[in-house]
Formats: sequence, C-alpha cells, structure tokens
Amino acid sequence: MNRLLGFIASFALNGIGAAEPLEDFLKSPALKTASVGFAMVPLDPPEEGEDPLSEVLHNPDQALTPASVQKAITTATALQVLGPDYRFVTKLYRSGDDVIIMGGGDPLLASTSLDAEFPAWHKALLDAGMTSIEGSLIADPSFFEDCTTPNQWLWGDIGNYYGAGACGLCFHRNSFEITFQPGEVGQEAKMLSAYPRPPRVTFRNHMKTGTSGSGDQGYAYSGPERDLITLRGTVPAGGQFSIRGSLPNPALSCLSAFRSYLKKKDFPVNDIEVKRGTAPKEEDLLLAVESPSLAKIIVPTNMKSVNLNAECLFKALTPEGKTTSSQKALHTHWKEQGVDLTGFLAHDGSGLSPQNTLTARQVAAILKLTNESEHAATFRASLPIAGRTGTMRGFGRGTAAEGRVMAKSGSMERVRAWAGYLKTESNKRYAFALLINHYNGSDSAVRSAASRFLAKLCEE
Repeated sequence: MNRLLGFIASFALNGIGAAEPLEDFLKSPALKTASVGFAMVPLDPPEEGEDPLSEVLHNPDQALTPASVQKAITTATALQVLGPDYRFVTKLYRSGDDVIIMGGGDPLLASTSLDAEFPAWHKALLDAGMTSIEGSLIADPSFFEDCTTPNQWLWGDIGNYYGAGACGLCFHRNSFEITFQPGEVGQEAKMLSAYPRPPRVTFRNHMKTGTSGSGDQGYAYSGPERDLITLRGTVPAGGQFSIRGSLPNPALSCLSAFRSYLKKKDFPVNDIEVKRGTAPKEEDLLLAVESPSLAKIIVPTNMKSVNLNAECLFKALTPEGKTTSSQKALHTHWKEQGVDLTGFLAHDGSGLSPQNTLTARQVAAILKLTNESEHAATFRASLPIAGRTGTMRGFGRGTAAEGRVMAKSGSMERVRAWAGYLKTESNKRYAFALLINHYNGSDSAVRSAASRFLAKLCEE
C-alpha cells in the first residue's frame, strides 16, 4: 500500500492532492480488516497548457462485491442497449372462450394499487362484447424465463419484498403486506392479515414480539411457486405492525385479484390458470398497456434502489429474457467499448447476490463511457445526490460532498460501496468507484469515513 500511495503522491492530480485523503481513509480503524478498491478517472480533457489529469487508484483490479452499485451498471447498460424510450408492454387477448393476460415484464404493473390496471382491462372485455369468461382467465409470464430467482440469492432474502424476482407478469411490485398484532415482549405476534393474500398459500407463524422501538426484524421464508410461507423474527411491541413479503407466484396473484375485481362487477369468470407459451394471435388483441419509459423507470431504480426494477431491466436486455443471456449481452456490450471485464461476475441486475464481483476500475470505466454517451444526462438524472436526494440524502450533508457527488450506493452485510460522479470546488469532474468489503467496524463508521474521504476530494 505504501508504494502505491507514494506513486499517487508523486503526481498529486494537477492540484487535487489525493494522496493524503486516501491515506487517511485507508488508516480508518473501521477498515482494519477491509478489502478496499478505489478508482477515480477524469472526465474532462485538459485545458490549453494544462497537463492531462491523472487517475487515482487503489487496488483498482481487485474483484469485490458491489451490492447495489450493480444497479448503476444495469441501468447504464439498459439505456444504451434498449434506449431511454423502451417500454414494457402487457397485452390482453381473447382466444376463443379464454382471455389471456400476456405479461411483458413490466415491474410497475399495479404498483400504485391492487386494481390500478383492472378498470381498463374490464372495459376492454366489455368493448369486445363479453359479459363473462366462459373458458379460462389465463396468465402467460413467458416473456421472462421460468426461473424468477437467481441461484445465488440468499434464503433469508428471497421471501421478503426486496428479494422478489423478475416474473414475466409482475404484479403489485411482486410483494404483499403482512400485518401483526404484537403481544408482550417475547410472546407471539399474532398475524392479522396478508394483502394481497397470496392464493393457494399456507402461513406458518413463528413471529415474536420484540422490544418497543426495535423495528422490523421480521422475515418471510418462502420461494417461487411455494405454497408455504414461514414467518420468523420479531416485530416491535406496541400497535399493529406490518412487514412485506414477496409473492410466490405474481402471475397467479394477478389472476386472482382480477377475478375478484370482475366478480364485484358482476362479470363471472369460470377458472384461472397460469400457462406459458400460449402464443395468441395478434388479431385477437384487445388491449396493450405500456409501462413508463425506461428513462423514468431507472430513476426510482437508482434513487430508491429498487431491486425488482433492476432485475426486469437486466432480463430485458435480450429477447430470451434469461439471466444467462443477459450476462453475455452485458459482457459483450462493454467489452466492445474497450472495458477489461476480467473478474466481472453479474449473477443478477440488482446486486442482491453476494457472489457478484467487479472491480473499481471496471465501474469507473463504464461510468466514464456512459458519461460520453448520448444518454449521459438521462443516466446522471437517475443518480442520488449527496446530502440532497434518494439513498444519498444523508450522505455528506453539510460537507463539500453535498451537491458535488452523485452516486449509486450499495450495502449488504460487511459491504459498503459508492460509484458515480464527483465535481471538485475547482470544477474538475471525475467518475469514481469506492468498494469496501469485509470491514471490521460498524456500518456508520465506514459510511462516515467514506463521506469524509469523498468530501476531501471535492474540496480541491
């Protein structure tokens, strides 16, 4: 490390004295056991008579877990491969006596409310002269592969709302709310309701009551198409408290909810069925519902770190809708632009897999290329701003980093990461990536150290 720091100090970045802030950061007690990768590369050409700006690097080629920084790679890739105007499309068909809901991978379908889409669907059926569905109401989720959850996701994640996988027919963010009535501390927390209740599913409740103010320490253990959801952990003592789980079968939940809606409208439905590969005829199309544009979808994806959005964008990179195909497409896209992807492993699009690995140099290179693309402004608008917006709202507030750092953050157990763009007080612009794994200090200590480090870089 000392040899590298000496090398950095020797060029001092044309006025950006990076050596001392970097050395101070790496000496943080919270990072004693940590693996740290850092890369900062200039975005602007030198002014006339000025020497070219140099890179700042520390372990730039060490493969590290990025957590949700992966979303920055996914959204940047989707912008270039699919384009900012790309939209997911959900289609409604009448095929004989059957009605088919053909999913288009839209992660925002029914996201605002359970029946947000149903009035338009009902009207389409009425406009087609229908007063009932005498055959079956069918959901076809074959827009994406049957495997909704990557193999590398953790058992403790996939039953919870943030572990909802990408289904060809997503519904209500592929999640539901479970409400409990806590008892005395240490005693059972009674399950009151599940909304929307997953069809054909049994709940096994082992949830306990935690101390007042202990927050959400509850977990739902389940998986794709499972018929049992086990509830464990604690919810805080006091009034009713809710947690969110992932729907085991989003397509079936969509069918069940739509059937209930139609029943209230005196529109009988004979049966519901999830069936892949229905291949309806285009002349039987009743309605096509478009999602918001990709340019709009990536804003909450990066601002709020929405895993489901990122997973759907990742699978949509290729017509096959498969993780393996998307992995190849992502690699091909950036390798063709000159990025060395040695050690780069993208098991998903969201960063939820702890087995994802990439390097700080790779991230910084991709961010630099993205900044040079025609969609640079759209991508930058999706990134949280330090001290002001999104997941970076509390980061660097009141320091030189506020308003000068825009970045996607990432976190999981013993992983903290930030990647994006930095502008100094002297108006020098950089792409950067800071990846920290296996630290021994507290999460807050690591976050504070990173905030001070980036603020120091901004002060130059």
